[in-house]
Amino acid sequence: MKNKKPMKDLPEVKLFNKYIDGKSIALAVSGGPDSTAMMQIAAFSKKIKNSNVTVIVVDHGLRKESKNEAEIVCQNAKLLGFKFKTLKWDGVKPKTRIQEIARKTRYKLITSWCKKKGIEKLFLAHHLDDQVETFFMRLGKGSGVDGLAVMSFVTETSTLKLVRPFLEIPKTRFIKILDTSNLEWISDPSNFNSDYKRSRIRKILPILSKEGINSKQIGLVIKRMRLAKDALDTQTSFLLEKYLSNVDNVAYFLNKNLLKVSAEKEILLRVLEKIFMNISGSIYPPRRNKLEHILSWILENNNVAAKTLTGVVVRKRKNEFIFYREPEDCYKSVNIRPLTSRYSCWDDRFFLKANKSNNLQIRALGDVGITILKEERILKRQGFQNVPLSAWKTVPGVWSKKRLISVPTLGYCKQKDLKIYIKSNKII
Repeated sequence: MKNKKPMKDLPEVKLFNKYIDGKSIALAVSGGPDSTAMMQIAAFSKKIKNSNVTVIVVDHGLRKESKNEAEIVCQNAKLLGFKFKTLKWDGVKPKTRIQEIARKTRYKLITSWCKKKGIEKLFLAHHLDDQVETFFMRLGKGSGVDGLAVMSFVTETSTLKLVRPFLEIPKTRFIKILDTSNLEWISDPSNFNSDYKRSRIRKILPILSKEGINSKQIGLVIKRMRLAKDALDTQTSFLLEKYLSNVDNVAYFLNKNLLKVSAEKEILLRVLEKIFMNISGSIYPPRRNKLEHILSWILENNNVAAKTLTGVVVRKRKNEFIFYREPEDCYKSVNIRPLTSRYSCWDDRFFLKANKSNNLQIRALGDVGITILKEERILKRQGFQNVPLSAWKTVPGVWSKKRLISVPTLGYCKQKDLKIYIKSNKII
């Protein structure tokens, strides 16, 4: 590698090192100049071992060159001494909203793989130019503070942290770093395709820059929006701590007294957003118009007892609102086997580990499990601990084929020498 020794002191390397703690990480790499430069920055770092880095590339299949491009990424990773993994996007490809759907599918494939491997941090190569383009796209949609704050340096999900160290670094810095490397990178033709809004915005930015509306100024606006967002989030966290409770992270209870102390619509929407994201395990918040519809229903006197949104049920009660995972949505989660070496995530909500390796499977308790627990008088007709049976259906059950062995959230276990350890996401 050329000039590796002096390059370890690059500002970009220091930014990368800020988020390194000695544990294994993954780099999401498309093969373009940005993510390829991130690979090189990781290689310059003296704070992480090469064996703790896995480069992940998605063969999206949207263009005939995608397979070859994924191979180039793997060759670069091998050259740098990193492990690598190619994930393939199978199935029918979209004909509209291609970039949006491709981005969400790519995130889902990569984050799911990280979850299975117990990787806690996924590094992304977004930079200042990405921030500016996204700012204008969201401005065009009428976004509020959160949207105009654009991306955060760290986004926490129920399974891992998405880390973006380079949000204040211009793309030109990445190109300079690549000029010092031996890495091959790919120019994606879709970046210049005027059919996509981001490409059209990219073309008008030089014109705006002549009027003083440049990356530096937009970056300053983004910083200020982020500060405003942080202040709102602090107030939201305070109210969640005071007015939200839960039972084993199966169901959440929002005290109606919250509505008496906070009439601010923006704060109430944020409270709901946090709850829905935590229960669904989604990295994306619900659409604002749908969230506003739920809030209107909460504030109104009506005879509608329940609503659903993003796979979450919310029900009105006398003094509270109860939120829990929608059973039908939960049943779609992939069944997993408990490991003894580390926790495995199930349904983006629960992490489980066993003390011994048996032929066991973790899947939702469901109707069959509810029937078993009712027969054993662990659950009653009205549920348990103020949580309805429909919510208990969504908890993880440990099964041996059709036999229910354990329900960790209820302390139920039919096998004396078996121990199942369980913990849940802690976003709220």
